[in-house]
Amino acid sequence: MNTYITTLGCPKNLVDTEACVSILRNAGCTLTENPNKADLLIVSACSFLGMAWQETLEEVQRLAEIKVRVASRKLVLMGCLPTHRKESLRDTLPMVDVFLPNGAHAQLPSIVDAWRRDRVVQQVTPPAGNDRFAGFEDRVLLTPRHTAYVKIAEGCSRRCSFCAIPQIRGKMVSRDPASIVREVCRLRERGVREISLLAQDTTSYRAQGLRFPDLVSQIAATGIDWLRIFYVHPGSLTTDLARRIFEHPEVCRYLEAPVQHASNRILRRMQRPYTRDYLEKLFSGIRVEFPDVRIRSEVIVGFPGESEDDFCELKSFVESVEFSSLGIFAYSSEPNTRAASLDGALPESLIAERVAELTDLRNSIAFGLRDAERGNRYRILVDREHLDEGAHAEHRFAGRHYGQAFDVDGEVMLKGHDVQVGQFVTARITEADVFDLRGEIV
Repeated sequence: MNTYITTLGCPKNLVDTEACVSILRNAGCTLTENPNKADLLIVSACSFLGMAWQETLEEVQRLAEIKVRVASRKLVLMGCLPTHRKESLRDTLPMVDVFLPNGAHAQLPSIVDAWRRDRVVQQVTPPAGNDRFAGFEDRVLLTPRHTAYVKIAEGCSRRCSFCAIPQIRGKMVSRDPASIVREVCRLRERGVREISLLAQDTTSYRAQGLRFPDLVSQIAATGIDWLRIFYVHPGSLTTDLARRIFEHPEVCRYLEAPVQHASNRILRRMQRPYTRDYLEKLFSGIRVEFPDVRIRSEVIVGFPGESEDDFCELKSFVESVEFSSLGIFAYSSEPNTRAASLDGALPESLIAERVAELTDLRNSIAFGLRDAERGNRYRILVDREHLDEGAHAEHRFAGRHYGQAFDVDGEVMLKGHDVQVGQFVTARITEADVFDLRGEIV
């Protein structure tokens, strides 16, 4: 059965898709990049924000138009969406043959087999009894072959008022450490140089008596060149934890710690277990001990009840902390979350104004930080050939230093010869803009 699969959303969704590709191949399916040549169309969907829901609707409708041209063609919607909006999905998307909830991808071979035998398949597949980490150890990578994501846990046990992840992916379940280490070893043997660890709440990892720093030690011992850590909850981050993680030279001194806001009043409404003072002392302490650390974060603008004073406090916090990279999101009311029932909803126009204002501040800070990197030398992992025929055509390659995560932060455009994608080079930074750097290989 020829299969076309498209992925929407975050890297965690991408890992699930990669596992699906491996499972389907083992079941005798052939992957195609042309949906018109497919017997099976799959959308691996995100549902975390309203705009993700809209993007999914558009993609499903696009593939549905292709589906109707062949009577036997099937359409599957999997990932976060079938769990998050299950009450309305069948009415909204009647063209979908199967809704496969998050963690149920191991059932795909039996579904495909049933279709091959012309048997009826239940439209809404129950999630019970599924192996949520099936296919992870032998995934087909959809990233460049030198970098890969490794998911170490699924779900989240926290109760932030704005977040639907616990409803979508359930309580946190940590993956078997031996399976994780085996996967990293196999990826390294296949030429992967960089591993990015993923979980909704990475530092809360617990399995078989191991805590997160213990897992990091085992992974670092595999000989992987770079180990990067995503989604560190500030409430569980300490200077001591950073020390235990960064003691391994393989671990990039890079932290992705979403703070969401800085006003104590809004943080309480968000049900985040810390204050602005805690955050400032935390990041200051880590930077004192590790001056070269790069800290990325995310914030939500326009949360219900956010006053002008609250927003000003967020701006002053962003200005004082100077994150290496900052994602800014307009508040989106998510179904069945506590925040959706809070009073004080802000007009979309006001939220947009505040997002624009904070974005300008973020960009100004980012340019200053990038500009200060002129003259620095970095070890760069080359990601791709950069085909730019404009003013910087001589910068033929693009890569990243330790403080730039793949597909998240900026890049370093490289000037040099005899370079291969997937190798490390040393480069001196010569120019900078808000997000990207330019350098020459030395």
